[in-house]
Amino acid sequence: MAIMEIMELGKTYNETKVLKNVTFSVGKNEVLAIIGPSGSGKSTLLRSLIHLEEADSGAIRIDGAYLAKDGKYVSAAAMKRITAKMGMVFQHFNLFPNLTVSENLVLAPKYVKKRGQVPDKKKSRRAA
Repeated sequence: MAIMEIMELGKTYNETKVLKNVTFSVGKNEVLAIIGPSGSGKSTLLRSLIHLEEADSGAIRIDGAYLAKDGKYVSAAAMKRITAKMGMVFQHFNLFPNLTVSENLVLAPKYVKKRGQVPDKKKSRRAA
């Protein structure tokens, strides 16, 4: 069974079709590389999978649950449940220059997942 299924996904900006009926699936323990020239829709595709962009058509199914179907996304609560274990590393990291590498890395687990919320700073970082 596929962990992720993308079926005929489409996205248009103004009159430019960025994603044209993109279809693929990824099974458990499979690795997928998405390559292509600048402007070919790689980032738009990835952003659609975590709902930073909304695809206009097609379907996205994650672990058997629809995130989007016929271009319509599920409710915010369902979306949160489906995408809870998903993430994206952006092309431009935009790290906080006043923080160390370690401090930048633990920000998301600490504040989004509420991990590492213990009074001792060293133990907090380790937990995150």
